[in-house]
Amino acid sequence: MRWRQEKIAAAELEKEKALVQYDNLKNQLNPHFLFNALSSLNSLIFENPELASDFLQQLSKVYRYVLDNKDKNAVSLQTEIDFVSQYVKLLETRFGEGIQVKFHLTESAKDALIVPVTLQILIENAVKHNTTTKDSPLVIEIKSVEKYLIVSNNLQKRTAIDTSNRQGLENLRSLYKYISPDVITTSETADSFHVKIPLI
Repeated sequence: MRWRQEKIAAAELEKEKALVQYDNLKNQLNPHFLFNALSSLNSLIFENPELASDFLQQLSKVYRYVLDNKDKNAVSLQTEIDFVSQYVKLLETRFGEGIQVKFHLTESAKDALIVPVTLQILIENAVKHNTTTKDSPLVIEIKSVEKYLIVSNNLQKRTAIDTSNRQGLENLRSLYKYISPDVITTSETADSFHVKIPLI
């Protein structure tokens, strides 16, 4: 009898520990987004003050989404797409024709669930590690395949990477372990990088 109670108590303790780790991961993702957005804004202020003003206005809309959904474990893919479209406008303000984001989604996939800010983190990751120029644009494709979302980009690796704590993708990977039986996987070929996200 006692061993059974100890086993139950140990299981409850592990559950509480997992919930704390889960909350910590969620809390790390939002500041990570803000840090990188402000770093981009800082660069743009010196490059083009007028564009920096436009960037800031878009940023306020984007961060409103982050704040509104910070306590949610998941949102519909359609909601996330609507948000990330605003984020793409931020990138277009800064990089112009140097970046292209394309969506290939089925209607059924749009009703599936995804962790808030997932796509923003993956797009940000692609921009951070690759060059973006008009003559050789960074092309990011987001497509649904059965119960997964695949985010791909052509490889144009930077020789030097801007300041980064390199935790965005890893935190996202850890976060999904708590809410999905399927894990986030990544793969790389000679000319492209792919991230496979389970839809919830």
